[in-house]
Amino acid sequence: MAVSISRVFFILCCFVTSEQQQILRKEAYETVPQLVSSAGYPIEKHRATTSDGYILQLHRIPAGKRIARKAYSAKGKKAVLIGHGLLGSSGDFVIMGPEKSLAYMLADAGYDVWLTNFRGNIYTAHKNYTRNDPKFWEYSFHEHGKYDLPACIDKVLNVTGLPKILYVGYSMGTTTFFVMASERPEYNDKIISFLALAPAVYLSHLKETVEWLLKDLNILDRLKNRGLLSISIRREILDVFIRSMCYSKKSKDNVCMSIVYTFVGEDDEQYDQEVAALMLARIQPASFRQLEHFAKIAMTDAFTSWEDGLWGDVKPYNLDNVRVPVTLLYGMNDQLTEKTQIQRLAGKLNATGVLDEFRPACSWRKFNHIDFTFAYDVGMLFNKPLIKTVGALFDKYG
Repeated sequence: MAVSISRVFFILCCFVTSEQQQILRKEAYETVPQLVSSAGYPIEKHRATTSDGYILQLHRIPAGKRIARKAYSAKGKKAVLIGHGLLGSSGDFVIMGPEKSLAYMLADAGYDVWLTNFRGNIYTAHKNYTRNDPKFWEYSFHEHGKYDLPACIDKVLNVTGLPKILYVGYSMGTTTFFVMASERPEYNDKIISFLALAPAVYLSHLKETVEWLLKDLNILDRLKNRGLLSISIRREILDVFIRSMCYSKKSKDNVCMSIVYTFVGEDDEQYDQEVAALMLARIQPASFRQLEHFAKIAMTDAFTSWEDGLWGDVKPYNLDNVRVPVTLLYGMNDQLTEKTQIQRLAGKLNATGVLDEFRPACSWRKFNHIDFTFAYDVGMLFNKPLIKTVGALFDKYG
């Protein structure tokens, strides 16, 4: 009889004594509006409906903490929209708290901050399909770029009355922008500047690993054949696993982070067991097609659309359609979105005259892919200088 992955996790965790198990912090279970409100900031929920029927919840922080209890107005403020990565949500930009998280720091700096939620995570739904319907999961970041990001941009502009916004994308949030610019080039006119954090466009360095997982192990087809509709783990199983196996003072002794660092790059100095547990506890569902689409890019060495499927024809997106100034920031120890791959993207954008800057995210040489949102010192190390970059981009292009 076949044993499910969830059951294996459960059996392993049962061998860990209750004394070894940790209690997850309440932030692991709170919604983004609850987190923001508890931190003392004003929070608004807005809904954007895409032309193909997905309902996306946007989270807005219109003012900083200092004036949260006073009357505030976001009228006339410069707006910043932030797009999350794969397996992420709007929560990735508030979970580290007011002194470290990008959304709070931007709000305290006087910006009107909007956080996206792309189709698939818990803050999204569909007009006709439930999450148990296979049709709900028939999308990749192609649909994020063609439908979701445009709908979010239009919502921000309609609510604020502004003609343009600045967009910050992280990882898949950058992929989404480049798809949008290719497929919906008219949206260039609604963006002041694009700040790309760990951009995921070229991934040829992952080709061998991806082919091993998809061709040799056939891992995604195995999961689909077990009746799974998406990449997700039941909440109760995930909690037991994290409490039992994801706590250690050193990342090298932590089963969870040892696996994560294999893919993103080791950074033990910026590891914190509480933060790591929160990050894993708040992982969001993803469609199989999202992973397959990234895999196709890695295996074909082209920023290609999904079109005919994983093994179908290669039809590259048209990056010549990008017309807004683009800043590319990379982690010097990022093994997932590697410097050489981002350098290739920089060359492409520079050739068309839209590259504003290409540089390391910060001076920390071990800065890896997840450090952009979850490094222990992300506030001082990365986000504080990033606020200055945002200000400079508004001054230059706003």
